Amino acid sequence: MRVRNVRINGHRTSVRLEPTLWDAVEEICAAEGLSLDALCERVARERPGGNYTSNLRCWIVDYFRGIPSTAA
Repeated sequence: MRVRNVRINGHRTSVRLEPTLWDAVEEICAAEGLSLDALCERVARERPGGNYTSNLRCWIVDYFRGIPSTAA
């Protein structure tokens, strides 16, 4: 597991993910032209509530499966 600090809506938090998932996050950031913080804010907006890290893992899977986000 690797831990990275991110800012979500101005609040600093840490996120623990497997290295493979961090690689996927970096790939998504590059493809979408987003910083890590911006991507994490997007995930928090599209999957509110619950455990953020779990929501992030599910969001990553949905992204690569081509499932549209729920954000307006």
